[in-house]
Amino acid sequence: MPETTAGTPENRRLRLRTARFSLGSAVTLCLLKFVVGIVSGSLGVLASALDNVADIFMSTVNLLSIRKAMDPADESHPYGHGKVETLATFFQGGVIALTGAGVVWEAVRRLRIGAAPGGIGLDVGILVMIFSVVASWFISTRIRKGGETSGSSALAADALHFRTDVYSGSGILFSLVLFRVTGWRWLDPGIALVVGVYIFSAAVPLLKGAVEDLMDHQLPAETVARVTAVIEAHRPMVVDWHDLRTRRSGSEMQVDFHVVVCREYSLEEAHRVADHLEMEIREMLGNAHVVTHIDPCEIACPGPLECERIRGMISDLHSPERDGKILLP
Repeated sequence: MPETTAGTPENRRLRLRTARFSLGSAVTLCLLKFVVGIVSGSLGVLASALDNVADIFMSTVNLLSIRKAMDPADESHPYGHGKVETLATFFQGGVIALTGAGVVWEAVRRLRIGAAPGGIGLDVGILVMIFSVVASWFISTRIRKGGETSGSSALAADALHFRTDVYSGSGILFSLVLFRVTGWRWLDPGIALVVGVYIFSAAVPLLKGAVEDLMDHQLPAETVARVTAVIEAHRPMVVDWHDLRTRRSGSEMQVDFHVVVCREYSLEEAHRVADHLEMEIREMLGNAHVVTHIDPCEIACPGPLECERIRGMISDLHSPERDGKILLP
């Protein structure tokens, strides 16, 4: 669960700082790999550089989308701009898929003509790939932590792509070292082919998750279970509940449901129960917009003594929206 609440200054600073770090890292690694790939003639290194080109595009889109998603709700967008992050995640998945397909195409072409890396640039390529694997691991770990802490789906997707660089880079490094020892010409394009397929497959879960969010798919089952547990913990103040709906909008989760209370409660008492429920669910999820609708119960009254006991429980509930207000007699 996110450690910082969406919309707070701390959350905004963390998301922007992580997005800028991602973009700077992608540019640095891409330039380094392109130079070495051209000098060495290694398709593996060039494939990894192309992967970093995708990183640059995605990190740029991430930065812009995160900044846009922070805009407050307005008349045209009453639910806010959180879906911009989801669109950025969908864009990332598409770029990754196209990049993987391009690497596979070039790898097959080089396998047919028997092209292979060579020259003194080969040793430089090996050193650069060692550096790239270590750097990508560090970068992905930092971005993943930022995404988890802030609850940003765009940063989480960015971290996943950098993590694919670790695995693909390790395969490229292995192929370069083995080619250096054996001289097998098929190794470099062969490993690049595997890398391309892996890059393409990495796009599938990103696209699937983005489409689900755009289609307002409900939150994960374990998250819904945590929400229902909070509601159930408020019995007998809550007689029943129904029509629970959940969805994600960028880094924000949205929850709404109907809560059934005793028809003998005053309006103040019913709102105190609802306000307290909303507050606990927001605190539990960390970055949620929660809305409740109050319904009167349709069951037999348990009796005045039980009602008074429950009303005493309600008066003890903490409700930031109700506490401190002066009620007219």
